[in-house]
Amino acid sequence: MHIDELIRDIRPLIPFRSVESAQEFIDKYEAGDRIAFISSLYLGRGYIHYDEINEDDLQYLQSGKMDRFWEEGNVRDNEIARVLYEKNSNLIGYYDAFIRCTTNSGYDRSRY
Repeated sequence: MHIDELIRDIRPLIPFRSVESAQEFIDKYEAGDRIAFISSLYLGRGYIHYDEINEDDLQYLQSGKMDRFWEEGNVRDNEIARVLYEKNSNLIGYYDAFIRCTTNSGYDRSRY
C-alpha cells in the first residue's frame, strides 16, 4: 500500500489507547506495510525540525537503499504495536515531517 494511504489510515487513531489497540490496527496490514509505519516515523523524527531531506539521505531514498524496509532489522514485527503506542501523540509530528520533507525534496513517495 502507498505510504500516504498508510499514514492517512493511522492518523484518526492517534493517540492509541493501548498497545492492544495499536496491535489491532496493524494486524490488518501485511508485513511490508507494518514496517513502513516504523521506517517513515523514524525518518520523520530525524527531520522533525527540517523542511527537506539532506543530500546524503536523499541519495539513499532515491537509490532505493532507504525504503519502507529500512528499519526492518531494528524493529521486529512483534514490536511494531509497542513502538507505535510508545511514540503515540508524537506520531502526528513525525509523519508530518516525513511528508513535508519528502515533498519538499522532490521524492516520489510511491517508491517508498
